[in-house]
Amino acid sequence: MKIRLNKEGHEVKVVDIVKEYSTKLQTWLIDRGYGLSVDLLRPIYDFFYNKYLKSNPKKAHLCPSQITVKNVYGNLLKEIYEFKPDVIFGTSFYCGMALTNLRRVYKLPSVNIVCMLDYVVSPFWEASVGGADYMTITNEDFRETLIGKGFKEENLICTGIPIKSDFNDFISKSEAREKLGLDKNLFTILIFYGGGTFHGGYKVLKTILKNVKDKIQIVMVNGKDEKTKQKIDKEMSKYPKNIFLKNIGFSKEINLIMSASDVMIGKGGGLCMTECINKGLPLLASEKVPGQEFYNVRYLKEKGVGLSFNSRKELIAKILKLKNNPKLLKEMGDKLKTISMNGCEEIYRLIISQKPADYSQINTNIDYSKVNKIVNKARKKNVTVV
Repeated sequence: MKIRLNKEGHEVKVVDIVKEYSTKLQTWLIDRGYGLSVDLLRPIYDFFYNKYLKSNPKKAHLCPSQITVKNVYGNLLKEIYEFKPDVIFGTSFYCGMALTNLRRVYKLPSVNIVCMLDYVVSPFWEASVGGADYMTITNEDFRETLIGKGFKEENLICTGIPIKSDFNDFISKSEAREKLGLDKNLFTILIFYGGGTFHGGYKVLKTILKNVKDKIQIVMVNGKDEKTKQKIDKEMSKYPKNIFLKNIGFSKEINLIMSASDVMIGKGGGLCMTECINKGLPLLASEKVPGQEFYNVRYLKEKGVGLSFNSRKELIAKILKLKNNPKLLKEMGDKLKTISMNGCEEIYRLIISQKPADYSQINTNIDYSKVNKIVNKARKKNVTVV
């Protein structure tokens, strides 16, 4: 969104409220603790994720995640009153939660917009009710659930998930494959998996190399995992000759690579899934993923635009099913087009349609060092949002 807004001359300031305003422990818990919990303690993570999906919206002020923002209020309020934004755009429930709690005590003239980044209504979004003037939603399918959590219907704007606009651009398979030096006629798999444990990208690649005897080609994107890229480069001379492998590290041409592919094997993250949706690229994803990613994958399966696997054997079976069934691939691609949205452009229009905020009546003579204590006290008492 920053790139899109800057392009049209709008002033934008990006703030990571957790990393910039929280303690080192809180930052670690959110940044590193999440990754460790889903990799090493996934059953426990899933248990609590599913438990909190059923949270009582009336007790949102007491939800466990409130602790993650308890130290941000003073610095965040100071930032708002000094920068004087017309619009605040947040991409996590942390932002919505913090703005809601601030509004229990202080006037915020800005229009506050929060954004769903998954194909499931994750826990704790109910804590944004009151602080968010608008919530941009992934699909109309989630409207009723969010209304049940306390959002007003007129505050829910269906935009899709914001990703780079070029993922909406059409590039033919033949053109993309030519640019990448790929065979124009071979079934092409993109492995875009990153790290992970049981179903990391490297293990997926080795499973395919060992079990697929048909002639295919694979584009392996390693992201910033240079160690895995180098490992594959060293082994490539020993790989079976029926499979052509293009091993890529970090790439800024994911749009082009997706255009060249018939299917992507990856995770169920909301942003990556949206890139697949907008490119009309079917996704084959592991079911052994945490909370929101599991529901994201299930959503694609329910829409008939994605498949999942739960074992190496099932992975190979699904690959061959897609390779040997061009009609199915086309049907999935056509269905993907029906749920594709240009989220970045839709949200851009929503942002620039807002009126300038009036800070002239705001009293900024505040002792910001006391704001955290004041807001936390109001939150625990569930003081009504002003």
